[in-house]
Amino acid sequence: MDNRPIGLLDSGVGGLTVVKKVMQKMPHESTVFIGDNAHIPYGDKSKEEIIALTRQSVKFLLSKDVKLIIFACNTATAAAMPTIQKEVDQQIIGVIQSGSLAAAGVTKNKRVAVVGTQVTAASHAYQKELKFRDPEIKVTELAAPKLVPLIERDADAATCLTAVKESLAPIKQQDFDTIILGCTHFPIIRDQFAQVLSKRVQIVDPADQVAQYTYNVMKRDDLFSSPQAMVSHEYYTTGDVAMVNELGRSFLGEPMFSARHLDEGENHG
Repeated sequence: MDNRPIGLLDSGVGGLTVVKKVMQKMPHESTVFIGDNAHIPYGDKSKEEIIALTRQSVKFLLSKDVKLIIFACNTATAAAMPTIQKEVDQQIIGVIQSGSLAAAGVTKNKRVAVVGTQVTAASHAYQKELKFRDPEIKVTELAAPKLVPLIERDADAATCLTAVKESLAPIKQQDFDTIILGCTHFPIIRDQFAQVLSKRVQIVDPADQVAQYTYNVMKRDDLFSSPQAMVSHEYYTTGDVAMVNELGRSFLGEPMFSARHLDEGENHG
């Protein structure tokens, strides 16, 4: 048994899509989430910048004595996880491996599209993972840089729908039967993706598989909290607390959702 919390990090509110799945899968576990909204979006930053920013969030989570860390951010998983894994003792779980596993399992025609940030698309991380699982899978990677800023400012559904249509236009004619939402922000506007995509296209949200994989790791390593332990969920942001609270309450369906502001100094651990 290990009553310490699970740590999760993201560039912004998108990681709450993973927090939600983890809480559903493991209701007896406590969590600590840090969203680095002050520096969003990560998708247009250099690899070195992303590593430095992610390292700050990891240091903060380690200061909260977390038992493992989930990179609830595709960009951080692609750009920073290989480096930071070598620097900390705690196990780090990323979203890309999980999303690839899920997509490889559901595609029938072995054609998979991945929509994410510029960094995630340019890293070809999903392509590598999918080809590792099945060399016959053909992978199309697409950057959709307009979407994260819209989601972060809680743009209305019609605006998001137009942006999703424009973003997916370059791959409209391609014959994929599975699409990975390769950014943890995108499940927040999953309905808009479903409206634009053909009914036969399976939408994969890596968060589902991340929660299952985390459960499996914790079972293997005897990291589950005692059922009698107090459960708490802490949320921190380097950005606008009011905006994060509004999105958090709406998305998690928790009227009492309350994030705390973390300044740059605190985020350095």
